[in-house]
Amino acid sequence: MAEVSDEAIRAYWKEHREQLRQCETQRSTLSSLLLVITAALSALIVQQKFSTYVMPLCLFVALTGGYGAVAVSKYFERASYHLSQARALTKDLVELGVLGSDERLIRARVDHYRLFPRLHRIRLHRLWVILHLAIALYGLCLFSICVAVA
Repeated sequence: MAEVSDEAIRAYWKEHREQLRQCETQRSTLSSLLLVITAALSALIVQQKFSTYVMPLCLFVALTGGYGAVAVSKYFERASYHLSQARALTKDLVELGVLGSDERLIRARVDHYRLFPRLHRIRLHRLWVILHLAIALYGLCLFSICVAVA
């Protein structure tokens, strides 16, 4: 098997990091879009005084929330994949002697965890999933109000 150069490993590492950033950008864009759609449909539903005609819109809000929860979970899965690949390539670069040891990084991580003992345990992807599930629940609440008003 041919020896892989450190430049090739670096290029592959950079590609995985760029893919990771792209997943995060897509997640952010999708979340923003779904929040705007939810706000616009909410205004329309309220303007129509929760009439029976807007019940499909309420269900659409609930469905977009569910879709958002699944989509951000998938974006997290893809981002985790690219991060794990980049970390494996980083280990290869350390073994080849291209990068120094990671003692400073470990110290910085320990210091960070000490400064934020509770916050570092909260996983950001869970917050995004909860946001989208809240949108789904909000849509169902709007639907319930429409049913009660009708």
